[in-house]
Amino acid sequence: MAKRAEEVAGEEKKEKKGFSLKSILLILVLAMVGFMGYNFLKQSGFLAPKGDAPRKVRAKEPIIYTFEGNFLVNLADKDNLRYLKAVISVALSNQKAEDELRKKSVEIRDAIIMILSAQTSEDLATPEGKERLKRLIAERINGMLTQGEVESVYFLDFVMQ
Repeated sequence: MAKRAEEVAGEEKKEKKGFSLKSILLILVLAMVGFMGYNFLKQSGFLAPKGDAPRKVRAKEPIIYTFEGNFLVNLADKDNLRYLKAVISVALSNQKAEDELRKKSVEIRDAIIMILSAQTSEDLATPEGKERLKRLIAERINGMLTQGEVESVYFLDFVMQ
C-alpha cells in the first residue's frame, strides 16, 4: 500500500510540473497572431477614434544660405557720408533654389548692393525700416529665381556709421 501511495504522489508531481511544450507554443503563436492583427487594424485606420485629428506632417526645414563676405555700401544720405555693413542670410524653399542662387550669386549680390545703397540711415534706423528692407531684398531675389523662392531674409550683422 505504501508503494501505491508513492506512485500516486509521483504522478501528481508529473502533472504539476507546468505547461507542456505544445501549450507554450500555442500560446506564443496566438499572441503573435493577435498582435499582428491589432497592428494591421491600427495602421489601416480602422481602430482610430472618430474625433482623432489627422497626423501632423512635420514641416520641412528651410535651407539657409549665407552670402559670402559682407555687404559694405555707402548710404543715400545727402548731408552726411554714412555707410552700412551687413551680413545677410536667406531661407530658401528648396535645394534647387539654393543651387540657382549659387549660380546667380554675382547678379544677386549686385542687386542687394543696389537696394542697400538706395537706403538712407533714417529709413533703416527703425525696426519697421529694417523689415521693409528685408521684404525688398526677398522680392528682388525672388524675381531672379525660377526654381524656388526666398522665404525669409536674416541680418547676421547690421552696422550703420
